[in-house]
Amino acid sequence: MGGIDFRWNKPIPWIAKEAIGGERTLLFMANEAKRLMNPYVPAMNMGLSQNVRTYVEHGAGVVHYTSAYANYQHKGVLMVSRLTGSPWAKGGESKVTTGKPLKYNKSRHPQATSEWDKAMKAAKMGAYTSAIQKFVNGGGR
Repeated sequence: MGGIDFRWNKPIPWIAKEAIGGERTLLFMANEAKRLMNPYVPAMNMGLSQNVRTYVEHGAGVVHYTSAYANYQHKGVLMVSRLTGSPWAKGGESKVTTGKPLKYNKSRHPQATSEWDKAMKAAKMGAYTSAIQKFVNGGGR
């Protein structure tokens, strides 16, 4: 009787990555995180919550808020001009943090907060992991 020669041609980490859906799953994870974070994103004029991209880069899903002020809003601490003390700095002027938390308008997103990714994880991690598991199990294909 003849034998069977069975060889893997791919490295084990690559096989494992493909088993969970690879880049498709990473992109799904980023889109699901964006969807679940949205109620926590400050949205006075909707600019921040509408200027967001999701993509896969260097083996990770990315949620990228593209508004110029996104980092400032995410940190949630008032920054003012070194020269005038105003929150409106002129071009080229540097700012300093005051330690005073920003106050968010909650008319559109009542749960708006700084560090909205952490707020979403605290409140929605179960829903997030369930959605990913369903996708990996074939529910999203």
